[in-house]
Amino acid sequence: TFVLVNAGTTAAPATLSFFADQTGLPQALPLTFPQGNIAATTAPSVTQTLAPGVSLIIESSGAPQLITGSAQLSTTGHISGFVIFRHNGQEAVVPLESRNANAFIVAFDNTNGTATGVAMNAVSAGQITIPVTVRDDTGTIIATDAIALAANGHYAFTLVTDKYPATANIRGTIEFDKPANAQISALGIRIPTGAAHTYTTLPALAK
Repeated sequence: TFVLVNAGTTAAPATLSFFADQTGLPQALPLTFPQGNIAATTAPSVTQTLAPGVSLIIESSGAPQLITGSAQLSTTGHISGFVIFRHNGQEAVVPLESRNANAFIVAFDNTNGTATGVAMNAVSAGQITIPVTVRDDTGTIIATDAIALAANGHYAFTLVTDKYPATANIRGTIEFDKPANAQISALGIRIPTGAAHTYTTLPALAK
C-alpha cells in the first residue's frame, strides 16, 4: 500500500512509477484505489493531481509469482508519503526516501540467528556502480565490494547467505556510497530468529 499526501499549499501532480528488479525496466502491476474515485488498472505507473491536504491510497496485490523491484515518486510539489508492506498478516512501514545523501548506512545485527536483508535501488539515466563498505561494530572494515545497477535498477540480498559471509554472527554496518550522476537509496529488513516469518524494517542513515 502506497500512501501519498500533498503537504503543500497548491495542487501538484504525483507520478508513482514501478521498475523491475535488476533490469530497471518499467514493471506493470495491478493497482486498486480503495477510496473509490479511480478505476482499478494494471500499469507501470499512475499519475494523479492532488489538491492541498489531499491523501491518495494506492494498493497492489503484486503478481501471481513473487517479483521484486522498486517504486519511484516524481512530483513538482510537496508530495511525499510512505509504503506499507504486508506478509502473513504482519505489516511494516517505510517512508518514501527523499534524501539525496552522499552515502547510506544500514546497521545490522546477525547475532543469535537473526537474519538481515538489504535492498537498494538507483535513480539514474544509465548503469552505475555503487561502492560498498562493510564494517563490524568496532568500525573495522571486513569487506568491500562494488555493485553494478542498471538505470532505475533494484537489487536485494540477504547478508551471509547471499553476500558478505564475514557478517555471520556479528553486528556492524554496511555503507553504500553514491556514484556520480545518480541518486541511490537503501533499506534493511530484520528477521528475528525463531519467528514465524515476522520482520521489521531497518532505516538507512544518511551520511
